[in-house]
Amino acid sequence: MKVHTDVEPSLGKSMTWRGLKKVANPDAPVQKELQMIFADAQKAMKHPTAVEKARFHEAYTIAAEKTDEDAHLNATEMLKKYEYPVEEHTVQTDDGYFLTLFRIKKQQISDETAKPVVFLMHGLLGSADDWLLMGPGKSLAYLLADAGYDVWLGNARGNKYSRRHASKHPAMNDYWLFSTDQIALHDVPAMMDYALTTSGQEKLHYVGHALGTTAFFALAASYPAYNEKIISMHALSPMAYMTHARSPLMRMVAPTSYFEARLRHLVGHGAFEPSKELIASIGGDMCLAEIGCKNVCSNVNFVMSGISIEGVDAAQAAVVVAHLPAGGSIRTIKQYGQAVASGEFRKYDYGPTVNSQVYGTVEPPKYNMSRVTAPVTLYSAAEDWLAHPADVTRLQAELPHSEYYEVPEPHFAHMDFQFSPQATELVYKKLINSLSSY
Repeated sequence: MKVHTDVEPSLGKSMTWRGLKKVANPDAPVQKELQMIFADAQKAMKHPTAVEKARFHEAYTIAAEKTDEDAHLNATEMLKKYEYPVEEHTVQTDDGYFLTLFRIKKQQISDETAKPVVFLMHGLLGSADDWLLMGPGKSLAYLLADAGYDVWLGNARGNKYSRRHASKHPAMNDYWLFSTDQIALHDVPAMMDYALTTSGQEKLHYVGHALGTTAFFALAASYPAYNEKIISMHALSPMAYMTHARSPLMRMVAPTSYFEARLRHLVGHGAFEPSKELIASIGGDMCLAEIGCKNVCSNVNFVMSGISIEGVDAAQAAVVVAHLPAGGSIRTIKQYGQAVASGEFRKYDYGPTVNSQVYGTVEPPKYNMSRVTAPVTLYSAAEDWLAHPADVTRLQAELPHSEYYEVPEPHFAHMDFQFSPQATELVYKKLINSLSSY
């Protein structure tokens, strides 16, 4: 078989697949299937216009000439720089992972004016930093603290703040043998319970982005008692059902479970560490064009979830990409790919043999959304490559107490929920107003 250097997608220009063409021998059957998978993964790629490229290039060039120290500061350092009170806490999960929590609590005039805990859980390959990177007056953590809430920022196992274990070392593969299920059933409840105990409160508001929403839905469905600890839940880019996901990376992962060994040199082993070659391949025009933002377009978070020229704040782009990705496991990524392929929201699929041993069934069990009884608001965006509005609508239909909010901006994308200068007006004001209504 002759390997083509370009695959023509249905939309936009053709993109090279040089990262995948080395996976197998040219004549191997797997090569043909990978070629078709890659072509399908490009169908939803959005290509910036010449005007958009020029505008972003100009803004990014100006921003790149400035040195922003926030690119080199951790969460504690950023909060101290902007004179916000910060505490660092560590909690150990029941399976041995040590997780770091950051707490932001301004001095209250009296106990009567004290507001409840708001627990923020980051997205896929993210960290607590994501709620801070746009700075005071823009990022949600600062806005909540300014409004008087007791703000707690969580960190999932495997990210840069939560990379310790009682007996396993991150350099070893067994440390990374976790999926979204473990984050949902071990990390999130451990952090929530710790925040409630430390603050002396019984309930909290939960705000999640992407992975943070998946973890909540899985937890509340698995252990319904946790619904009673929730005042309200706010899901930014809700990721449960993934049937319509447009992410090229996820659409490539979805049907490639049996290629795992062949793809290992491209995506890493244990920890998710995609090669620059793979990211460049699926980054397409944004990475090949001279638009002054190759650090943005080649960043796995943006390539995975979509790049919105309209939503990116070029002045903050260097800060954002310096903090992303913050770390995660291959199994976590793979579980989302499984959701794309299966069309269901269910536990990690180990394969028939291991599934039978772990779950007692050949297929992994589904998460029952009717058991999520906490009040939930789903925040959906039209250009979200990971949480497609159709999938969010399906999720809402299964949740007993839910509200659907569509961001009134046609170009709003997955990462814009945290890094768009428009997020305050389009999302955060509604969210904060909603908190006060409970």
